[in-house]
Amino acid sequence: MKTMTRDFSYEQIQTVKSFFTDSEWDAIDSALSDYQDYGEIESELASSIHTKLYQMFNPKFQDENRHPESGAN
Repeated sequence: MKTMTRDFSYEQIQTVKSFFTDSEWDAIDSALSDYQDYGEIESELASSIHTKLYQMFNPKFQDENRHPESGAN
């Protein structure tokens, strides 16, 4: 996953995912959905975070980064 600061390896992304349970990630996602209603800046920030969460949990992204030499990218 590429962020504004750096690219993360598959293993690093898995480490971040392991910080929270699925239920906790769902709560974070729900809180972000509420937060986006607070204003324009908040909406843009929530959208940016949602995009990163989607990439972190998207199986296609994970497969492409697990086997970058496979030509699937």
